[in-house]
Amino acid sequence: MWLLLTLLLASLAAAGRAALPEDDYPRGSQIGWQSFEPALFTRARAENRPLFLYFHGQWCTWCRDFQDDSLEHPTVVKVLERDYIPVLIDLDRRRDLFTRYGGRGLPFVVILDANEDVRGRFTGHVGPNDLARVLAERRLQISVTGRELTPDDEPIDTLEGFLAMLDEVYDPDADRLSGSAMFGTLSKRPQPWTYSVLLHQDAWRERMPGLLDRAVADLGDLEDGGFFFFYDPDQTDPDRARETSKRLEQNAAFLWLFSDAYAVFGKERYRAVVERSLDYLQQHLWNAEERRFYTSQYSDNFYYAQPAAVRSNLPPPPVDRTTYADASGQAIAALLRAARALDDPALVSWAREALEGLDEHLRSGDGYLHALPDEGPAELEGYLPAQVWPGIAWHLYRGMNAGADDTREQDILAGIAAFLDPELGGYRERIGSELDPWVEVRTQAALAWWLAGLPDEMVTAAGIEPDRVHAQLRLVPGADPDDAALGFWALDRVSPAPAVTPAD
Repeated sequence: MWLLLTLLLASLAAAGRAALPEDDYPRGSQIGWQSFEPALFTRARAENRPLFLYFHGQWCTWCRDFQDDSLEHPTVVKVLERDYIPVLIDLDRRRDLFTRYGGRGLPFVVILDANEDVRGRFTGHVGPNDLARVLAERRLQISVTGRELTPDDEPIDTLEGFLAMLDEVYDPDADRLSGSAMFGTLSKRPQPWTYSVLLHQDAWRERMPGLLDRAVADLGDLEDGGFFFFYDPDQTDPDRARETSKRLEQNAAFLWLFSDAYAVFGKERYRAVVERSLDYLQQHLWNAEERRFYTSQYSDNFYYAQPAAVRSNLPPPPVDRTTYADASGQAIAALLRAARALDDPALVSWAREALEGLDEHLRSGDGYLHALPDEGPAELEGYLPAQVWPGIAWHLYRGMNAGADDTREQDILAGIAAFLDPELGGYRERIGSELDPWVEVRTQAALAWWLAGLPDEMVTAAGIEPDRVHAQLRLVPGADPDDAALGFWALDRVSPAPAVTPAD
């Protein structure tokens, strides 16, 4: 009887479940979307029309809503087609553009004039009437973070300043970093790398269990495993408070965090989080045959609201089967942190398979390409995060295997040396880009963390200048602590872990 009831409930749930689009927008769009290319600026000058850049991800609930409710509204379509050159950009495949124009979350819109000057930008779901009015009036800058910089704002550039700011925003009643400080109120996005730094600070030892348990309560999926994208405790609609997409890079960061938490505290509940996270990656985002990680699983609030017995009889949300070098490197690095914490050689072997698959799919003569779409071929060369995170993964793998050589690390480091831009004073985010060069703090922070674990002679031989990297570790108001967390951690690193022998 119980089985029949469960199947009936599952059938009713499936009938009421809205279909998720596996094909990327803009299938069926009324807007004549263009792909981003430098020639569009020439067209913008000729037609006296600015570019409307829309960054999206189909895995994101808010993007799909924004598209359906606002972008495709007849009034908005009319203004866009008449007064703008609309450009559709996949956030993941062109993450370099997303960060270049100050993207923090999705959906993200940037309005550029023909000289590539930003005339407006905003993050989030803007209603159709407001959007049409903004477009018609061609307003100037719209806040991305909710707080614009002023000349008096000072960045944080030391570990001490970083920790002091976090101490100010720590809310003991909520067990979150959600308060306000002179530096500004933090975003609602989770900060797993920041938690990893705090985990190794004696002054935070008593606070960390509460913060960790709250992160699991807010974002953990106790049924399917893994972590959701974000949770907004201030959202009045409980069905909208949790963004239920699951991202490989974020799940990797949480796997790393809870692996370290288990190593530090030895609490079985943290081990359980690690094991559920590993199961989630293996079952949903890992292709064992091709030895590669997929990038994300779509949000589906309806699916995740169902009880376990019903959910198990529903098809899970679809997965974006694109592979990215940086996110894959993070996932492999997290496997190795878990291998250390659990003393599990099988995870070292899994990491080795993933490293070999990453080299097979995305390694080229000049370094790693950024992306391998499901339909191929690999694309976007000269992207620094696509070099740094595989390098970190190879570094941690070598540290887990006594006697392993450093050939691959040396090759990656030598390639990174070519990214140095003396005029910027750091390692540029892209080489061979159609845009003016720029530096991203998040990438510099990860590079600083890696360099801190290497012998000085190895870094020197590769032609890398750590001082250039450290000079870029500056957290400005409105930015996420996670942007610079690994860099500040590099200044206070713990000793490396003992080696673990891979399983056969």
